[in-house]
Amino acid sequence: MAETSGYSPSADATPSPANCRRLNIACCYRNLEELKLLLSLGVNVNCRWEQPSRTPVMTAAWGEGGRTSEVVELLVSKGADVSLMDNHANNFFFYACLGGSMKLVKFLLSLNVVDIDTRNKEGETAGDRARNHRT
Repeated sequence: MAETSGYSPSADATPSPANCRRLNIACCYRNLEELKLLLSLGVNVNCRWEQPSRTPVMTAAWGEGGRTSEVVELLVSKGADVSLMDNHANNFFFYACLGGSMKLVKFLLSLNVVDIDTRNKEGETAGDRARNHRT
């Protein structure tokens, strides 16, 4: 297994509070109204949800769907950290690639905050993961 490049759990990412589940579900279903409400109530935009300890921006990035870009851009504008990794050392870039959204991949690359050659705990890059997931 290849060494994981850059993996370190962030102190900024909190354990899963009660409303973190709701925030992630709002991201999953691209429910902007619910998302805005929960963020206005102070739910941490970088909270962790269940296993593998995804953040809301990871949840939003995984999969195409209406309003995906709007949800991701809102989360980032509210301080979502796209460099955080889940328990498998997958970050937002991995999830955006898995979801197949070139728009999100380009958005992330424009932020210039993630090394595209980072490997997860299985030794895969985001490109490897997306390619293997699609076969």
